[in-house]
Amino acid sequence: MSFNRPSLSELVTRAVTDVQTRVTGATTLLRRSVLRVLAKVQAGANHLLYGYLDYISKGIFILTSDEAQLRSHGIEWGIDRDEAAVAVGNTEATGTNGLIISAGTELQSDDGQIYTTDSTGTIAAGVVTLAITAQQAGADGNQVAATVLIFVSPIRGIDANTTVDADGLSGGEDIEDIEDWRDKLLARKRNPPHGGSENDYETWMLEVDGVSRAWVFPLYNGIGTVGCTFVRDAESPIVPNASEIATVRDYIVEHIDLTTGKIVGIPVTAEPGLFMLTLLEKSIDLTISIYPNTAAIQAAITAIINDTLIEFGGPGQTVYLSQLQKNISRATNLEYFTIVLPATDIAATQTEVHIPGTYTYQNY
Repeated sequence: MSFNRPSLSELVTRAVTDVQTRVTGATTLLRRSVLRVLAKVQAGANHLLYGYLDYISKGIFILTSDEAQLRSHGIEWGIDRDEAAVAVGNTEATGTNGLIISAGTELQSDDGQIYTTDSTGTIAAGVVTLAITAQQAGADGNQVAATVLIFVSPIRGIDANTTVDADGLSGGEDIEDIEDWRDKLLARKRNPPHGGSENDYETWMLEVDGVSRAWVFPLYNGIGTVGCTFVRDAESPIVPNASEIATVRDYIVEHIDLTTGKIVGIPVTAEPGLFMLTLLEKSIDLTISIYPNTAAIQAAITAIINDTLIEFGGPGQTVYLSQLQKNISRATNLEYFTIVLPATDIAATQTEVHIPGTYTYQNY
């Protein structure tokens, strides 16, 4: 039988009834009597204790823990929450030769992000490249190439605008969503290590900061081989570059188990059979007839489609039109719709990952 936490009114009734039964001989307590007041005070204290016990009981399980309680589970299982990271990169300033831009100088983007210069720079040949770092951690600090940044405090002789170089500002990441962290902990608990099982490879990849989804293909190139690939949904593009792939590969081959402090990973003899797959983006374009055709409904459908691609898309996966239709039908205020294009389910090879393309909305 499940336990239901009693309400405050129920506890008050119990306490008053108990006093009447044991102290006054079942005589009804007057509304403002001392005994009734004391009974209510006792009931209030018990209500707080029940609340604390309820909080503790939820914290025992990963599934019902809050953020603070999950931190303890993360320490216990050796799975830390991915912390927010700051964006870094270079911007070019122009001005009079010989003028100095001090370290710590602040620049601002049109969307309000603040960046500071990492070191002192001197204008030469009319230009200087400044290494900068976002003041606030998070994905909002990332900027594309050619983004204009302005000096918060103008410097005489130096142009107010600077331009982010071709590499853009990158590396900014939001703190890991609490539910994503919970899923990682649950996956680790439900799928304990088995010395190199399919789940092990997926778990190892997800333990690397920034990796949000991972896929494993046993017997990828015959007996004794396995194919692995992953994406970083907080980055743009989400497909990893060669350096990121190498980092994850190194982690799979040999890493430290935080719960034991020992070096673990795949056996040395298994390393030649590990294939890290390079992914290509499979852009998904859709044409949808909707009624009513409003900006709000379009935005809601776009968000639903993007979530569906993340949930069901990926290398070797198929995004079924029926699943898209089922999810789109939940859009608020949408009365009816039709997916005009594509006409068939959207399959990806083992080296492709579904990404949002162009969504065209037309009147139903």
